[in-house]
Amino acid sequence: MTPRRDALAIALAVVTLLGLFARVPSIAEPLGIDQGLLSSVAKQLSRGQTLYRDVWDQKPPGLYFAYLTAFDVFGWHASSVAWMDILATAMTTLLLFSIVRRLGTRSMAALAAALYSALTIPSWLYRHGGFLERMVAETFIVIWVALAAWCAIQYVRRSSLVAAAAVGFWVGIAAIFKPNAAIYGPALVLWMALYGRHTRERFAAAAIVAGLCSLIVPAVTMGWLWRLGVLPEARVALIDFNRAYVATGFSATGYALEFSKAVWLRMKTDPLWAAGAVGSLLALWDLLRTRRLDPLPALAIAWGGAAALVIVANGARLFNTYFIQTFAPLAILAAWTLAGAARQSLVHKAVATAAIALAVWLIVRHQYVPTVYQFARADVEQLRGRGDRAAYLDGFGGYANGRGYSARANEELFAYVQARTSHDDLIYQFGINAAGVYFATDRLTAHRFMRVNEFVQSDFPDPRFQLPAVTAELAARRPVYLIFEKLHSPTPLGQAVDRLEQQPDVLRLLDGYRLETRIEDFTVYRRVDVNK
Repeated sequence: MTPRRDALAIALAVVTLLGLFARVPSIAEPLGIDQGLLSSVAKQLSRGQTLYRDVWDQKPPGLYFAYLTAFDVFGWHASSVAWMDILATAMTTLLLFSIVRRLGTRSMAALAAALYSALTIPSWLYRHGGFLERMVAETFIVIWVALAAWCAIQYVRRSSLVAAAAVGFWVGIAAIFKPNAAIYGPALVLWMALYGRHTRERFAAAAIVAGLCSLIVPAVTMGWLWRLGVLPEARVALIDFNRAYVATGFSATGYALEFSKAVWLRMKTDPLWAAGAVGSLLALWDLLRTRRLDPLPALAIAWGGAAALVIVANGARLFNTYFIQTFAPLAILAAWTLAGAARQSLVHKAVATAAIALAVWLIVRHQYVPTVYQFARADVEQLRGRGDRAAYLDGFGGYANGRGYSARANEELFAYVQARTSHDDLIYQFGINAAGVYFATDRLTAHRFMRVNEFVQSDFPDPRFQLPAVTAELAARRPVYLIFEKLHSPTPLGQAVDRLEQQPDVLRLLDGYRLETRIEDFTVYRRVDVNK
């Protein structure tokens, strides 16, 4: 390597490491809404409860395995979620380097790793430091798909059936985090078909092997659920309920408009999206001009296209977390595009220069460095035991502002309940934003539904998913505390949740309880026959 390339490699390595280290202070941050729920499910499982029977959520088991692993490795602390998220990012970064290195140059690989590490810092991408988008299913799906892509490259280079089997195996693991992640399998197999050096018979065998191996982990998971005796309940959660959830509010025309708006918003504000979009156009120009496309951008396009289909398969809602899986292929496309500055083609040089200028402009315009520094500094102050704890928590949803989630209110509620209950007491919260109460207090839930949206304003045609059935079971189990949350949402669900305490079924349940306190948006009732 020349001194110039040595300097570039060192600079990119520094950027990559800084992008990872800048995330470390986030271990001081509270759990987000989904993170609290998932942590509570993991806590219940660790105490002998059974998934889908004793504790219920509509997600496949993969994500709960990841949470249990995080807590086993890092301890039962909220910070473990951040640590696992950072570790997942580091793994994805390393895999991207390896993938690009096999199809491109070392400098291009280092650039892809640096772009991914530096431009996917949650505090830069999302509001409130990105604590709501941490350690979700997509965080891990990216890892498994990257591993599958790495194995697909091995197949293209060697026509190895072992590599083809590994492609299917890793996609199968992704599918137990979200079933629609299986879409990545056909996309990678298509890329293998276009770029592999194989006979038709060899490829047919590889495709069959990949397909069969993609069933291994889902089949083992189903066997595990069958052994636990909860396979019927898992089917209700993963198939019936999710099918109804995905269909709710879905309109093809309306969704197409909202999806295009979401993509355009990211393209005009996010440098990784902008550079990746430019790369897609450059790849299309290469394809039209030469009737061929380099394997690296083709892999990124196949990967990114599959990611778009996976997002669509999630249904009408377009949460930020759904788009996490697009960053890896965008980083590859962006690195391939920006590396064009060193190519002979004047078009590639011009496009690369324009993409660099656009990315830098977006980074400066949206105050990348001040934003990352601001959140990291506040987090570091908390880790050092400095600063006003309440003021810090107010940065995650505010307090008493009629806007729903409040990290400060959650912490106050959790401390209050934990101090007034014992380890084996049952509690239950009628809400959405404080599902982490079971994790934070290490108390058992009195009902398997961790959030009210499973049974309030529910059109799901199962009587167990209705308020009367839930209140009847709670009356039988008699939790020490019943906690009601005001969501302050104008949606029908939000209005229904805010009126729960006036519902006849709930009023009958509260006959054996007395109002003990109110903490911000939480109303806390204690069973009258329980001493403090």
